[in-house]
Amino acid sequence: MISIKEAENIIRQNLPVRQIKNLGMDQLPGRILAKNIIAVEPSPRYSNSAMDGYAVRWSDIKTASADKPVSLSLTGESQAGVPFRGVLQPGQAARISTGAMICEGADAVVPQEETEVQDAVVQIKSAKKQHQHIRFEGEEFKSGAPLLTAGNKLGPAEIALLASQGITMVPVFHPAKVSVIVTGSELVAYDRLPKPWEIRDSNSPMLQTAISMAAGEVSHVARVGDDYDATMNALQQGMAESNIVIFSGGVSVGPHDLVKQVSADCGFETLFWRVRQRPGKPLFFARKDGTLLFGLPGNPVSAFMCFQYYINPVIRYLSGESFERPSTKAQLAVPIHNKISRAQLFRVTVDRESKPANPQVYPLEKQGSHMLTSLSDARGFILLDVEADLAAGEMVDVYPLY
Repeated sequence: MISIKEAENIIRQNLPVRQIKNLGMDQLPGRILAKNIIAVEPSPRYSNSAMDGYAVRWSDIKTASADKPVSLSLTGESQAGVPFRGVLQPGQAARISTGAMICEGADAVVPQEETEVQDAVVQIKSAKKQHQHIRFEGEEFKSGAPLLTAGNKLGPAEIALLASQGITMVPVFHPAKVSVIVTGSELVAYDRLPKPWEIRDSNSPMLQTAISMAAGEVSHVARVGDDYDATMNALQQGMAESNIVIFSGGVSVGPHDLVKQVSADCGFETLFWRVRQRPGKPLFFARKDGTLLFGLPGNPVSAFMCFQYYINPVIRYLSGESFERPSTKAQLAVPIHNKISRAQLFRVTVDRESKPANPQVYPLEKQGSHMLTSLSDARGFILLDVEADLAAGEMVDVYPLY
């Protein structure tokens, strides 16, 4: 057996090359940008008004006040989308809407509330400064300015920015395509009534959900019995459709555990088998060219914890994120002692109510690899090293389950 750290290092050393694709706007939400984006035009595109009011010449109105208003003749209007085509002359003003193009010759906007209009004459009652209430062309950024940086996750704000520039195709990291193959002659679909010697397959929907939540794409799902040919066919189809193949079950030492043999016959190089950990000791990892194969134990908790600790970071990495696992600091409410000779991915619950600035961590009593409530009741897990002896009050890293 190898250690958790050794297993993690081997996976890091065998990460596939990230794939980059140019995608259209409707496919961008949640994707991660693969290259820097620069502005193709300035923002604003043209100088425009920040207020509803009147475009004026500063030299005409700089002395205006409530006691001594300045009278100007109205000569036209600049609307948003319908600009004033003339040139503002001395003694003239043009009505202007928010967002409308600034008239040629104007160098200030007076808000409507600071004016009074009668017939074709507007009285200006206030003048604060030249260029007031004008948004100048390029004041946010110029053409060629850095706009978005590679590694940015594309959400509503980023997509709005791209749309405002007319950028229709964007290079993003293409998410990992993942196949899930669940093995075991005792398994039936979760929506079927099992016979007394059968059990419902919970690993397929669990792993599909976990892949989607890690920003991967599920490309193929299969459930096969303990049969060599069926297992080989499922692996070959998974290889054709994905760059990560996940097996659940079939990786232990029994006569019906076929995954290691099938993967070798299919040309995969075994990189490790068995990790000094609980749960998930019989974890299997192999590679063929750019395809990774993970063989997870069949017990659902073991399968999920191995997925979360080892495969989730790979999927996120291929999608453009960091390989590092997010974690938060919290305080042990009770002592924890590791009584076994393996490291543990130890499920815990976190109480944030009593001490929100310093959350309290409590171990879950039931940690069995067949007990799904040890996942549903947990709020995270801690990495409990071999012979770890942690005191109450000690700070630990808590890794979220999803």
